[in-house]
Amino acid sequence: MREPKTVEYLVVIFLGMAAAGLAFGAEATRIKASDVSIPAFGKCEYPRSPAIILGSVAASLALINQIIISVVVRYAYRGTIHNSKTICGAMFCFILSWVMCCTGIGLLVAGVYFSSRQEFLASIGRCYTLNRKLLGTGGWMVLFASSDGLCAFYYFSVDCCSADRRSAPEAVP
Repeated sequence: MREPKTVEYLVVIFLGMAAAGLAFGAEATRIKASDVSIPAFGKCEYPRSPAIILGSVAASLALINQIIISVVVRYAYRGTIHNSKTICGAMFCFILSWVMCCTGIGLLVAGVYFSSRQEFLASIGRCYTLNRKLLGTGGWMVLFASSDGLCAFYYFSVDCCSADRRSAPEAVP
């Protein structure tokens, strides 16, 4: 088949790190309870925050990153099983990367939705704010999904490339 290319690794690493960095940035810029002012009972004044945009872009980058991982893994592995141990480990990493990515995207989308929610909670007499660490947890999940995808790509490409070398006929002198 072919040797794994460094460019593919670098693209996946860059997109994974960018998505995680944007998620951590969204966590750092979210609206905190101390930022909200209550001018009158039942009214809340929220400051502007880039957390919604950062979280949305992070979720989009995470999805693009996972699609790239899937395409690269599919290109590296064309259906021939040579070493069942390596394939089982690679499939486990690949499936785990999809599960973690979907969970991370879900956390990021939930964080974006709850960050945009602006209302007064009459039962407790306070304004609604997002709990901490929701967006940051989504960032960690996306980062781990990216690393699992890299492991899957590595194991698939190593197994396929080593099988091609084993099955290549020797040159006749």
